[in-house]
Amino acid sequence: MANRVMPHSIEAEMSVLGVAFLNPKAFDKISENINSDMFYHEPNRKIFDALNELYKSNTPIDITTVKNELDKQKNLNAVGGVEYLTEVIDSVVTSANLDYYIEIVKEKATRRKLIDTATNIITATYNEEDELNKLLDESEKKILNVIRTRQVSDFMPISVALSNAQANLELMAQNKSAVTGLSTGFLDLDKATSGLHEGELIIIAARPGMGKTAFALNIATNSAMKTDKAIAIFNLEMSAEQLVNRMISSVGQIEGDKLKTGMLNHNDWKRYNEAMSELSETNIFIEDDASVTAPEIKAKCRKLASTPKGLGLVIIDYLQLVTTGGRVESRQVEVSEISRAFKTMAMELKVPVIALAQLSRNAERRESNQPRLADLRESGSIEQDADLVLFLNRQDYFENKTADNKPTIVPTDIIIAKHRRGSTGLFQVLFELNKSSFKNYTNVNVEETF
Repeated sequence: MANRVMPHSIEAEMSVLGVAFLNPKAFDKISENINSDMFYHEPNRKIFDALNELYKSNTPIDITTVKNELDKQKNLNAVGGVEYLTEVIDSVVTSANLDYYIEIVKEKATRRKLIDTATNIITATYNEEDELNKLLDESEKKILNVIRTRQVSDFMPISVALSNAQANLELMAQNKSAVTGLSTGFLDLDKATSGLHEGELIIIAARPGMGKTAFALNIATNSAMKTDKAIAIFNLEMSAEQLVNRMISSVGQIEGDKLKTGMLNHNDWKRYNEAMSELSETNIFIEDDASVTAPEIKAKCRKLASTPKGLGLVIIDYLQLVTTGGRVESRQVEVSEISRAFKTMAMELKVPVIALAQLSRNAERRESNQPRLADLRESGSIEQDADLVLFLNRQDYFENKTADNKPTIVPTDIIIAKHRRGSTGLFQVLFELNKSSFKNYTNVNVEETF
């Protein structure tokens, strides 16, 4: 193993350099795709550096100017003198195959970088003083850095951006739908947001028991029935069975208490089987590990995103229960790191990410009981990272009701407190508490500012 030669192709490296002598304008493409570190052969690396200096100073590239530049850098003898420069120049007779030479050099360089990275990971793994979660996260980042070396994006000319914008607009016009993203199933929310869009971090926040889990599960089932893509649900409070029972209760319109006791009548069983059939056709995946960390969530989502159907939506219940899996200076700093990780995950995987969050008791102390962005617990950068922040608020939650007169269907305010792509506002839905089901509420006065 130790005697193995690292992947390389001196011939391809010489050919790339030779094309630069043959066609000086070709160095535009060479410099855009290759850097000095990609050359394995030291003399070739030094010649590339000399070519790059001439290119940056607008000096013509030929054997004389390159020789002088190497002399200036005291590298002429190190590369083998004029004899090796002549050999480089004679290595190609046409610039037609430049793309092919560049790809060989890039491929060999990527292989070497991958070997170096894997070797560093192996060495670090033997050090048992490092935390495993931190080691896994760092290893994943290092591998991703190797991947990014072959996925470097160029500046996008405005002509291309304008063309893309026009194509998207024409596509939306053909669809004749106001919902351009993933539909939530809630008319007013879809109207305000045009659906959930890739790259967005959506925060749904409320006090405990307000119904945020039920609302998120309703969005999950509604969305799953409209797309073949995977819907990933991470719940750190409930088991998968509890979540599934809530979904069945909502989809089948069966009282949750009956599912807890098994006391279902004939019609209940019929609705139960229909709900089971509907849900079995969706592509929902549930993770109910209470100790799952932010890096693990990202890794699991990457795996789903790589499947043929792809990933359509991620739901995390809830943000303040997630950890980074490593040592942090404070919980607020950790929550900030987690919210940023979820935002970058949304952008990297091009998927909307919904993260549920707890609110502090501050809203309960106000006369209006209206939540504010400042009420986000351990907020850190949650507000900053979020593209959309929704608050759930129910007045019955703050009223003293006994079990005898406690309502089963209650109006619930959905407050759009932050909206990066549009306006803020408020609309209402109906929440059937005993069926974990939210419904569109169109027969009330709706305050809208969007």
